[in-house]
Amino acid sequence: MKNNQLIRNVGVLLAVALLCAIAGSQFLAQQKDDVYYTGNPNITGVIKLSDYNPNLKGTVNDVDIYVFDSGVPGGKALIYGGTHTNEVASMLNAVVYLENVKCEAGTLYVMVHANNSGYSHTQPLRGQIGKMTFDLAGGGVREFRVGTRLSNPVHQWPDPNYHLNTSKRELKHDEIAEIRNLNRNHPGVADGYLTEATCYAIYNFINTENIDFIFDGHEAGAESTKLVNYLVVHENAMPLGSSAVMNCVINNLPLKMEISGQTSYGLSHRGLGDNTKALCTLFETCNPVMGGYHDKITEELFKDGVSPNYLAMHQAGLFGGAYEFTEEGWPIEKRTAYHMSISKEIINCFNEMYPDKPLKVSGLPDANEMIEKGLEAILKPLG
Repeated sequence: MKNNQLIRNVGVLLAVALLCAIAGSQFLAQQKDDVYYTGNPNITGVIKLSDYNPNLKGTVNDVDIYVFDSGVPGGKALIYGGTHTNEVASMLNAVVYLENVKCEAGTLYVMVHANNSGYSHTQPLRGQIGKMTFDLAGGGVREFRVGTRLSNPVHQWPDPNYHLNTSKRELKHDEIAEIRNLNRNHPGVADGYLTEATCYAIYNFINTENIDFIFDGHEAGAESTKLVNYLVVHENAMPLGSSAVMNCVINNLPLKMEISGQTSYGLSHRGLGDNTKALCTLFETCNPVMGGYHDKITEELFKDGVSPNYLAMHQAGLFGGAYEFTEEGWPIEKRTAYHMSISKEIINCFNEMYPDKPLKVSGLPDANEMIEKGLEAILKPLG
């Protein structure tokens, strides 16, 4: 009898050990940085966020900023993704720039993972996959991690019970974890929490390099009728943003513009718009993963954007029909193409509006081709 009990106990322990080994391997894999294609000959340099805040040196958030310097004096812009690491179209837009763009006048800076810590974990109890895989049309595979909105508590602990940050946002009660949200802590603190220190590095980079405008990419849940397909701009960037949105509408992209709220404390368009000379913009596309009524969070939901839940709710008129949600969903190539199109149009409009600061780019893929053929035909093989 005792032998039978011992065998059962050993069996349970072995099963637990196996589950721990499987889970542990997945957690460890999530810590490994993504590998980018950096063979674009138009990359003229790479700088680090720690160059603008030494407190980041040696941390997970000491990420690369890729420089595309045309050699022709002119305007300067920052395109970045990965503020919220499950808003994947923003990151992939930065990847498309990194792999393809050429700067013809002025200087362009591209940052793929603004909050790299967020890619090292997923939200507990959400059952979310941790990566996306693309089988390239010409052979080869590309993998990109998918994280969550917040920095990993392993890198920043503990969350304070109360915190008043530099943006005047009070973090208390159910907002305590927002101390790990990169888009709630601008302009940041040099020696603050990791997320605040990252915000400060971005702020100091903008001031030090005299950046003229920034494009911060995001995605919103399918119920967010006042965010999806909206370009949010600081009031100083209103002429630039409205011109870019108007041009996109003329080209059959159904985009709209929103002015940054005066109390949008800590968000990039407000926190950086108020504290730097840069014209600050932020853009959102639809990602059904993000909403409160999401379907099972699979790789297919991230990539295909097909959501029976949200389709039924939109068809029932629950969200006011602010934008189109059909059986085709919002596939990743469409969302990435929207990010690329509006960011490129902002560059074009800046070039026209500020002739004393020329800023011209070329080499980006055709948006319609991206939507038709998918990112599998756009992404470069690593080998």
